[in-house]
Amino acid sequence: MASRGRVTAYLPEEIQKALEEWAAEESRSISSLATYVLTQAVKEHQAKKAKKPESDRP
Repeated sequence: MASRGRVTAYLPEEIQKALEEWAAEESRSISSLATYVLTQAVKEHQAKKAKKPESDRP
């Protein structure tokens, strides 16, 4: 099994409530939902970075 990292995040109350509702709608834990959302965001970021020409990078 691959090792897994741990992250602690402090969220505004309205974001916490929205995540709780979203997780409940999908019958999953907030942790599982957060892992999914963050994984998708990282993949999107990496894809954008890969498409950007080298000369446009800082």
